[in-house]
Amino acid sequence: MQPNETKNKKISQLPICRRPSYHYGNIDTRENDHPSVFRDLTEREIKCLLDFLYSDSTLNLTSAEKASVTSNYIFVADLYLPPKQDVLNYLDNGFPQPEREARVMIFRGAIAKPDVIELVVGPLSNPSGYRHVPYQPKSLPFIDRPYSNAADSIGKVLDFLDKKLGDMLFHLYGGRLVNCSDRCLISNFVHQVTSVLSGVEKRRFFWSLKHDVEYNLLRPLNFAFLVEWDLDKFSLPKIWFDGHLFSCLEDVLQYYHKYKHAIQKVPFPDVTQNSRRIVTSRGMPPFKKPLRDPQQVSSDGKRYNINDRHISYGFWEFDVAIAPMLGPRLNDIRYKKERIAYEISSQELANMYSGYKPSEYTAFFQDNRYKTGALSKYLVPGVDCPSDATFISSSFKMESSDEPLFNAHAFCVFELNTGIPLRRHHAYRKFVHSFYEGAETIVMIVRTIPTILLYDYTMDFIFYQNGVIETKVTASGMVATSWYGQENPFSFQIDDNLMAPLHQHMFHYKVDLDIKGTKNRFETLDIEPVVTSNEVSDDHDATIVQNMFIKRLKHSELEGATKFDFNFPKYLTFVNNNAKDKFGNSAGYRLVNNGMTKNILPPNDGNNPAVSWSQYQVAVTKYKDSEPASSNLFAHSKNPVFTFQQFIDDNENIVDQDLVAWVAMGMHHIPQKEDIPVTHTTGMSRSFFLLPYNYFDESPGMAVNNAVRIDSVEKDGKTESVKIRRYGTRNNVDCIPMKNPFEAELKENPCLVVQC
Repeated sequence: MQPNETKNKKISQLPICRRPSYHYGNIDTRENDHPSVFRDLTEREIKCLLDFLYSDSTLNLTSAEKASVTSNYIFVADLYLPPKQDVLNYLDNGFPQPEREARVMIFRGAIAKPDVIELVVGPLSNPSGYRHVPYQPKSLPFIDRPYSNAADSIGKVLDFLDKKLGDMLFHLYGGRLVNCSDRCLISNFVHQVTSVLSGVEKRRFFWSLKHDVEYNLLRPLNFAFLVEWDLDKFSLPKIWFDGHLFSCLEDVLQYYHKYKHAIQKVPFPDVTQNSRRIVTSRGMPPFKKPLRDPQQVSSDGKRYNINDRHISYGFWEFDVAIAPMLGPRLNDIRYKKERIAYEISSQELANMYSGYKPSEYTAFFQDNRYKTGALSKYLVPGVDCPSDATFISSSFKMESSDEPLFNAHAFCVFELNTGIPLRRHHAYRKFVHSFYEGAETIVMIVRTIPTILLYDYTMDFIFYQNGVIETKVTASGMVATSWYGQENPFSFQIDDNLMAPLHQHMFHYKVDLDIKGTKNRFETLDIEPVVTSNEVSDDHDATIVQNMFIKRLKHSELEGATKFDFNFPKYLTFVNNNAKDKFGNSAGYRLVNNGMTKNILPPNDGNNPAVSWSQYQVAVTKYKDSEPASSNLFAHSKNPVFTFQQFIDDNENIVDQDLVAWVAMGMHHIPQKEDIPVTHTTGMSRSFFLLPYNYFDESPGMAVNNAVRIDSVEKDGKTESVKIRRYGTRNNVDCIPMKNPFEAELKENPCLVVQC
């Protein structure tokens, strides 16, 4: 079809854009009978794993449906990755694929001294044995275990509070905690007060009681409480009420009876569509008439292939997986058949809060403890991802059920026109424009969005056609709110009786680079001023100060731990000294951290050792199988399994070694009125890039065939016309996208978006 034919056709006559018969668009996301070495657990493997573990009487396991805090039960099961060298021997040297194994965390509340153990179980094809996870204690502290549905149910606490304080709460707030019909008070935002801060048994601070109407997270009341657990028994050592901290409920009641005429009442709200605290579009829209948004059209169909969890796109190929606790992970990332990175993976999403109330200043969230990967689900086509995206599922064994937790929309994969040129130049000849050359930036994005308590984190891996990878996190969702009470240096008042305290988001990633092999170096190119003789001046003593760079090789892990200082700008490069070009340049990749943040709190104070990685914008260590992740579920303990600082303090040699870069990003967030009812994504993105650096003879982006060159055609010294080159790629759109079937699918299967 010629361009003018498309122009003359009515839209209704154009065909639907479908996959052409090229070598692209082959999409098969079903479970493979022989899963790859990197793939997360399949549903079949989970069933085989559970059959084996429940048959072992020495473990004395209770099924998920019957589990309680005094039971031995499976908290989570995840893929246990083999040693890296075994995997490389399989991928590169023709060795057999290493056996797939699972990492299983078991809470043992039924033994005399309760603890947590982690086992490696395998092979997953037919489990026959297990061993303790290496490089860590065999027994882990029970009081520091992650949040558990079986152990941390608040139901009995609310029953107790209602019996003691129900009449008081109804008088002040118009609702009750139990038997409340449509006038309920709830407490659904909670954090662990770590043993580092409390020094005692397992404690959790339940932030403000809330009216249970939309949206309850934005309706805090002036009442909070600290719960201390001893297996299935509990106590309430602290209660926050009306701006005061009490040590027992009797003191709360005594205070209430004495001052109840002065205590501020908050009537149970009647919610209207105009309320600032519900999440729905309202106000004057930017367009008076609801007009449909522009849509991207893939005229020639999808240009990537997916086979189970292996994705290929242009010159890129890699495996994608998601761990139930840590979140998304890419492995064996190759460009033009050469491995650039063995692994890029999320390690931790953390939040540290401030405030004048103890529930605020003790709040420290390591989101992995809330199961980041398992909460990555419910992606909505047309909003979270383009309508034509491909969705990839995940399956996990979680504590709540012995049936695999299946998330149909764990990842989405799509191409995107970013709207900015990949390159462009308008050239001059004798001060007259002579030609133009440019190309669009088209990327492929692999996306997942976990919703963890309040926050929604859009986590992207972005692949450019010039050999560049971008890893990006964008924060949205709700801000943590509490009762305002008084003017304070931690929050603005953002609505009636409402505050949202200052906090810091911190994100950590593992980047295991393999540049032309595993023997790499970390070199910085330090930009420094140099005084140079000014030879064009008539003054023979004249000088000029300019910048130069000095290449500095980092020899040890302590040298490789980078705290960025704007007084000393530098490039961070990873090179292979054995892969040089004819000019003597070492092939490498450059790491650019555009999401830097600084944790200004003392590194050894309170919970800070648990996130010691936040002290460094980039840290470089020697790869070790014993250091698979920078964060762990017991890092906040008085006796942590490990801290990231230990990775650095052993000060290994990092010259011509297998290197891992650990990248920290984040932001401080001082919420404002515009964060109510929900924080928008604009300005909330942080990312880092991996860019080829003397790796290619020229940018591989020069080979893209979506470029355009426009040359002037001259006759008798005058521009008569132009010559346009498009390198074989048509620029007309001769089809229309398929209708988005999601809403119809949702009515058939509501579990795609809501928890069933």
